[in-house]
Amino acid sequence: MNVGGSIVVLLIIWWIAFQALLPVGVRSPAEEGVEMPGDPGAPIRGDFLKKGLWAGVIAIVGWAILFAIVHWSGLTFADIPSLY
Repeated sequence: MNVGGSIVVLLIIWWIAFQALLPVGVRSPAEEGVEMPGDPGAPIRGDFLKKGLWAGVIAIVGWAILFAIVHWSGLTFADIPSLY
């Protein structure tokens, strides 16, 4: 796996982990008992920085596992059978 491929894989894993973490711990104004103007389904606080950092940790661990498999097993894209 070259550097460009590694960066792309890391970003894809980060994005998937970040999207999976977005709904974790979100509370609406109704659940908090607070009256706020605007959308009643909007979260009180999103904690985007904390979720982004956790997504980064998940992405690095996922990338390291994938890198170890590819590096030490010699697996390449040519080894994946084609669909036709």
